[in-house]
Amino acid sequence: MNLVAFLRQNKIKFEFIEKKATHHAAEASLTTDIPLDEIVKTLVFVDQDSKSLIAIVRADCTVSRHKLESCSGSRSVRIASNEIAERVTGYPTGGIPSVGHKNKLPVYVDNKVLENEYIWCGGGARTKLIKLKVSDIICLLSPKLCDISLL
Repeated sequence: MNLVAFLRQNKIKFEFIEKKATHHAAEASLTTDIPLDEIVKTLVFVDQDSKSLIAIVRADCTVSRHKLESCSGSRSVRIASNEIAERVTGYPTGGIPSVGHKNKLPVYVDNKVLENEYIWCGGGARTKLIKLKVSDIICLLSPKLCDISLL
């Protein structure tokens, strides 16, 4: 999946930064000095039927599985393995962007994300972050907006 081509095709403004390879948002925040509440985590979950779904939350929060189950109508959800996450999004964990995934999956965006005008998310590799406008993410994904986070 070519993230830059996807963003250009959709006329989305973006900005990349290079960083040392990180796997978690907290590490990315420390490496770049970007506050955790300006970074989002794009996490892949699987439901009871092994169907994948995506949860997007600010990096200063965690996903409440109970709230995600309720919002998605799933009986149970669990975090996907790194292999499944990469197969369905086209990107490695730690570098999954909020948009431009290989497969169209149901996406659930936490309401707190909407408090930011811009966010940083995985840039397609563990060595990149990309800055996107939250309104562009919402426009591209048409996600379900709900309360799925815990502080």
